[in-house]
Amino acid sequence: MTATRQRLAPAERRQQIIEAARVLYSERPFDAVSTGELAEAAGVARGLINHYFGDKRELFLEVMRESILMPERPLDGLDGKPLQERARLTMDWILDAATTYGQAWVAASGAANLHGSSDLQVIVDEADDRAARLVLDALGLPDDPHLRARLRPTAALTKSVCREWLQHGTFTRHEALDLLTTTVLLFVQNDHPTKETRA
Repeated sequence: MTATRQRLAPAERRQQIIEAARVLYSERPFDAVSTGELAEAAGVARGLINHYFGDKRELFLEVMRESILMPERPLDGLDGKPLQERARLTMDWILDAATTYGQAWVAASGAANLHGSSDLQVIVDEADDRAARLVLDALGLPDDPHLRARLRPTAALTKSVCREWLQHGTFTRHEALDLLTTTVLLFVQNDHPTKETRA
């Protein structure tokens, strides 16, 4: 007996495909997942993959985009706290996000770094820049291009620390929090030159 497919609005169906693909890509690399498997996991006909995403590569890029972009929402309860405490609370929030997204988020972040093609690198760069802006805002620091440039490299470390903690178990959550907090403070506390002195 053939199961009947549930009728969904286009946006819901598209998201259903993304969620199914996220699970497959968290388990195996892009090249090891076929369009047929993606369709079967999502419970849709293969043609719908092409209808919503054009091809398998575009679906993969969308999964990466959703997996590694931090949500743009402010952190509450940071006003009036010293920089060190704000940094720890911010890194704690990021680790909570990693836990919430789970292994799929960590694996997706790692896959993004391993598949160094230009289209994927654009997504990684966008995610790292957004994360830097969100951290600066949480720390109560200005959205200064130089400060943002100092923070962007910490994104790669954050992803690596989360993989060590969540996938390999080589760090405890407390150790991960200590390392990330110390790193962020190191990158933002040093005096940074003004635009005039850099020119």
